[in-house]
Amino acid sequence: MIRLALAFLALLVPLRAEWIFSTAEPLAAPEGISFARVSASNGDRRAELHIVSFQPKAHTFAVMDNPDGAFDLGSASAKRGALAAVNGGYFHPDRTPLGLVVRQGVTIHPLERAKLLSGIVVVKKDRIALVRTAEFRASKDVREALQAGPFLVDGGKAVAGLNDTRGAARTVVFADAAGDFGVLICGSATLAETGRILAAPGLLRTGKITRALNLDGGSSTALWVRRERAPFYSREWKGVRNYLAIIPRS
Repeated sequence: MIRLALAFLALLVPLRAEWIFSTAEPLAAPEGISFARVSASNGDRRAELHIVSFQPKAHTFAVMDNPDGAFDLGSASAKRGALAAVNGGYFHPDRTPLGLVVRQGVTIHPLERAKLLSGIVVVKKDRIALVRTAEFRASKDVREALQAGPFLVDGGKAVAGLNDTRGAARTVVFADAAGDFGVLICGSATLAETGRILAAPGLLRTGKITRALNLDGGSSTALWVRRERAPFYSREWKGVRNYLAIIPRS
């Protein structure tokens, strides 16, 4: 009887570990941009996500640099003509970036080798990619790049070994199985939880997230989306060095 009870409990554990999503609530956004709010639950754990996605044929990513702290995400996005944007990569207290930053073909800060800085958002003239730092090859074709980390999802699976004790707000850039790209913010979750949420089936209507890279989170987390009247703006709690914007292809 004890063995039977233990076997039954063992079957329940993976069921409780599954993240379940509410039906995505569409939110107003510019044409060609998908914007939705989704709630995730796992037993007594809850997380709310705001997700922005787009097709790379029509839109792309652009780095917005903020060396002097003159702009918040909202004012930087309005000046750049962004359709949507999030906070970007890590930086030192003196605002020096951590890792590779390329803006409009100009390298603002060189690539760094560090465990945390495991991936790079790379934009070339005709394509976008999320690559591991070891996969990156510098070339004159790189128009925009932003190094961050860690990777949360790779090959459609949550990355193993991520911290599962410290919860915080999260900012993420991702690619999905349909070839779309996007950004999202997530309410307080550990890195490991965020990876499991993003790898769970049913989060996106376009298919599973295949790769997801963590950007600077916590008090830096912010999302701005242009709308007809007033923009959606989940504000950062502190100034940051750079931002990642979604813009129309020229």
